[in-house]
Amino acid sequence: PVDRTAYNGQTDWVSVRTKYFLTALIANSPGVFATLSAKGHSFGLRENTPLYSASIGYPASTTFISSRLYIGPLDVDSIGETRTNLDVVMNFGWAPIRPISKGILWVLKFMHNALHLNYGFVLLLFALLIRLITGPLTKKSYESTQKMQKIQPKIKKVQEKYKNEPQKLNREMMGMYKKHGVNPLGGCLPMLMQMPLLMALFIVFRSTIEFRGQPFIFWVNDLSQPDVVFTLPFNIPIYGSGVAILPLIMGATLFLTMRMSSATMDKSQKPVMYIMNGFFILLFNTFPSGLNLYYTAYNALSFLQQR
Repeated sequence: PVDRTAYNGQTDWVSVRTKYFLTALIANSPGVFATLSAKGHSFGLRENTPLYSASIGYPASTTFISSRLYIGPLDVDSIGETRTNLDVVMNFGWAPIRPISKGILWVLKFMHNALHLNYGFVLLLFALLIRLITGPLTKKSYESTQKMQKIQPKIKKVQEKYKNEPQKLNREMMGMYKKHGVNPLGGCLPMLMQMPLLMALFIVFRSTIEFRGQPFIFWVNDLSQPDVVFTLPFNIPIYGSGVAILPLIMGATLFLTMRMSSATMDKSQKPVMYIMNGFFILLFNTFPSGLNLYYTAYNALSFLQQR
C-alpha cells in the first residue's frame, strides 16, 4: 500500500498506467500539487486487487476547474492528440536512446500502414533495411578482423620481444597497425552501433501496444510475448521454464557467423565466443518474439554477407 502522498509543484496532469493502457487526468489550467495513493481491496474472488488513486490539487480560493480524461492505449498517436507531453509515461529510454526508440517506432508503423503488411514481415523488412545501412561498415569490420588475424604471429613476436618495455611495445604495436592498415577497434564498430539499436527495439516492444496480440506465421501468435511452444516442469536460471523456438534459431545463425569469423582465430579464444553464444540463447528466451525475429533475420543476413 501507498499512503496518500502529495507532490508539490505545478501539475499539468496525473496518470496511472499498466503495461499497455493509460488513465490520465489532464488539467486545462495547471494545479499546484498532485496526490497519489494505492491500496489493495477485496474484489470478487480476488483477495487483493490494487486500487490506485491520483488527483490534482488547487488552492481553496479556486472557483472553477476544467479538465479532460484520457482512458486508452499506450499508443503514441492517440496520446499525441491530447497535445500534452503525456507520452513521457511510455518511457522510451534514456535521453540518448529516446530519439532512436521513437524513430524505430515511426518507421515500423509507417511500413505497417503504407505496405499493409503483418508486423512480422515488417520486422523482416526492417532487418533488411538496417543490414543495407550497416553493410559497408560491416564489410570494413570483416576486412579489419581478417587483417588482424593475419598479423597475429608478428604481434606475438613483438609482444615477446618487448614484454619488459611497455612504452616501446606500444610504439612498435602502433607502428605495425599503421604499416598493415589495421584498426584494432575496427571489428567492434558494427556491434557498438547495433547495441543502441537493439536497446531501442527492446524498449519499443516493452513500451508500446502495436505488437500486442499481433501474430506472425506458424507458432508465433503474439509478437509482444516469447514464442513458447511448451513449458518445462522446472525453471532454469536466466532461461526460465518456457522453451521458445526463435531464440534457438537466432543462436544457430549466431553460431554460424561466429564459426566463420573465427576460422583463423586463436583456438584458445574460440570457447569464449561459443559460451557467449549460449548465453545469448539463455537471455533471449524470455524476450518478445518480435525482437527475436528481428535479431534472427539480422544475423542470417550478416552470415550471408560474410560468406
